[in-house]
Amino acid sequence: MKYQKIALGVLDFYNIIKYLLIIKMCQSNCDNYKNTGEVIEEGGGGESSGIETGPTSAMYQKTDMVAGDLYYAVEQFLPVLNKLYVYSGSTWNVSGESSEFTAEVQLDTGELVEVSPNNDYYVKKTNTAGDIGFVGVVMGPSVNAGDKVAIAYSGVHYVACVAGTYTRANYLRPNSTDGLASQTTSSADEPFAKLVDSSVVNNNGGIVLAFLHSQETF
Repeated sequence: MKYQKIALGVLDFYNIIKYLLIIKMCQSNCDNYKNTGEVIEEGGGGESSGIETGPTSAMYQKTDMVAGDLYYAVEQFLPVLNKLYVYSGSTWNVSGESSEFTAEVQLDTGELVEVSPNNDYYVKKTNTAGDIGFVGVVMGPSVNAGDKVAIAYSGVHYVACVAGTYTRANYLRPNSTDGLASQTTSSADEPFAKLVDSSVVNNNGGIVLAFLHSQETF
């Protein structure tokens, strides 16, 4: 009986120590968890999201990215361009607005592209007025043939156009000039975008801001 009591006492002491250690661990770590149990940034309180923020131009100049990095682009004077980007390992994309392809030829910002008939997952410039092959516009800096390129198919983006005057709320459709768009006032022309501001394009290839909606019939 004496030895049994001693054993029980040792067991109770062990359980007490274990309980105190659990409490200590909780006190030191509970601030690093959200109510859902998800770990948040060191320092507690959820004050930092861990997502880098800045202008889009700074994002495209980064050189230390790895696949999965997030960047919230904030444009002070153009809030319609505020977007959350994710790095694919090759290009910056916006979920639900763009996809990654390979450029068959050199492509510049805002140029219109269609799927290449020659290579899987490649795109080339549109080259016919009202071209029914149009799939999206180049998002981001210019790329060379063979490079990966992010193609926007939805949302507000820059679109490369032929020279002319562009009026807010009018439409855009593919022009016969390679990779460029032109203005139309009729939805019967199967436009792919709607202008969100008025501007003047002085030279072919100048960009305007438009809401892509892919109304064109394939």
